[in-house]
Amino acid sequence: MGRPINKRYFGPPTAGGSEIKVRFYDTANTAEKNGWIVKQLGSKKFRVTDGVVTEDCFLSTNDETALVAGNMTISVKDDAGNINQITKITGRVCTLETGVKIPWKFSDATDDDAVEIEEAGDDTSLTNADDFVPDVP
Repeated sequence: MGRPINKRYFGPPTAGGSEIKVRFYDTANTAEKNGWIVKQLGSKKFRVTDGVVTEDCFLSTNDETALVAGNMTISVKDDAGNINQITKITGRVCTLETGVKIPWKFSDATDDDAVEIEEAGDDTSLTNADDFVPDVP
């Protein structure tokens, strides 16, 4: 797996806001859901949950509203403000759907040559002012 993501970025949203937000397909309810990472199973595979349903999912470049069973997305914003999906992620670097390898951070600085990863917010509704993609109800 290489360098795994630090576990402090996993788990339900907290006031500190340093948990990675994911979007995944809930096979039980056949719908997309916002959630967070429970466990990293590989550089492209994660156990994710919304606090009710837990799924093992692979990173996908599908549109976040067109996910299928076993798929999930992690969104990032580059310094130019473009939103991309991650296809692979390690502790410090991610590969974007464009094939570019770039460092990731939670910082919204536009001059740091890194992408800003979408964070889960500060409560289990998974909403905050800097959402990159629309939230699901």
